[in-house]
Amino acid sequence: MTPKLLNRLFGVIAMLLALEAALAELFFHFVLHQARWSVLIALAFSLPIAAWIAYRITARLRRVAAFAGQIAAGDLKARLPVSRRYDDLSAMEAALNQTAERLHQSFAESESRGQELAAILDSMQEAVFAITAEGYVRWSNAVMQRIAGTQIRAGRALVHSVRDPDVLNCIRNTLERHELCFGRASSLAPGRVFEINAAPLPGGGALVVLHDVTGIEAAEKSRREFIANVSHELRTPLTSIQGYVETLMDDSVSRPETMREFLGIILKNATRMNRLTEDLLALASVESPDYKLALQPMRASSLLSDAMDALGGIVIDSGVKLESAGAPDAQVMADPDAMTQVFGNLIENSLKYARSGKRIQMGAKLNGGEVEFSVRDFGPGIASEHLDRIFERFYRVDKARSRESGGTGLGLAIVKRIVQAHGGRIWAESELGSGATFNFTLPLAEPAPDPAPPAP
Repeated sequence: MTPKLLNRLFGVIAMLLALEAALAELFFHFVLHQARWSVLIALAFSLPIAAWIAYRITARLRRVAAFAGQIAAGDLKARLPVSRRYDDLSAMEAALNQTAERLHQSFAESESRGQELAAILDSMQEAVFAITAEGYVRWSNAVMQRIAGTQIRAGRALVHSVRDPDVLNCIRNTLERHELCFGRASSLAPGRVFEINAAPLPGGGALVVLHDVTGIEAAEKSRREFIANVSHELRTPLTSIQGYVETLMDDSVSRPETMREFLGIILKNATRMNRLTEDLLALASVESPDYKLALQPMRASSLLSDAMDALGGIVIDSGVKLESAGAPDAQVMADPDAMTQVFGNLIENSLKYARSGKRIQMGAKLNGGEVEFSVRDFGPGIASEHLDRIFERFYRVDKARSRESGGTGLGLAIVKRIVQAHGGRIWAESELGSGATFNFTLPLAEPAPDPAPPAP
């Protein structure tokens, strides 16, 4: 092949290569242009879809966040709407709802137990309250709130709510030493005595229980006074009897009139001791829980006349006149034997003061749903400071006169217990120089039901 032909062939090849390169570049630009439009078209369609999906997911996440805020705020009834389409978010929403339901149930149970515990503590007779380790009131039951009033409330310092030093010292020892402390408080409430029990709490602070022992203290005081009074009442006649007996034993040649005098004194003191014993037994009987009355309907007028007939002899021998001021025919519920004892003790008490007035007046009147009986003397009267205590055991207005007349100081106490056992009331009225009146009431008897008409 000639060189000229070869040059032409190479020129054609070069042209073909250049043409191929131009076509390739043209195709590349075409493909690039198409790709750009495809991307733009794809973005135009996918971006709204992605934004919509993102918005849906964001909205659900916002609901989850709002739900978490409601739970944190204490709204345990809040719930998330769970999507029907199952995905990871739906599973999370369902799990959160289950957690909220469990929390709601646990909180409801805790609240129910708390209310039950509060009801139990409020129903207790003891005052109960808890304080923090810093000395602030955590809570208190109704009894403690009644004792301390509005001063005690949660979050308030205990020293601003309770001023009793014994209570504060006992609680301070418990908080500092973390051990039980017992004490007694007498200035927490006027006229009341409390036993203090303070115990440390595991989480800090203390639980305090105040037990009202006022009644126990009063009963113990009454028991001590009763024993002291009985001992005193028995010691006086016993000492007298012992002294006269020893005198008689040492002096074997005493004159008969002296011996008779001594024996009379011994008999008088023995009689006084016997009467004291009988009154003690009577008082123990009427104060016993087993004391029963044989109640029956009786006319007030009959009750009064029977008492005057039974006790008239005692009054006549004393030179005092017994008068009746009248009584209604209304029926009362009464035990006849017990009422005889009541009238007998009242008349014997009046005889000690009625000798100067020379008469005792008995009467009764209807007063609402009860009958009010009265025994009045016309003696010197009783000072007002004695009227509230005259029905106490062994209490005497005039101790010298009472002992001289053989009184034991138990008669009016027995009368009070019997009247109270009947469901009545008793009190005394008096003015110095105008005598004294002892009043007591008995409830009216219920009317008997009308008999049923005979069958035709």
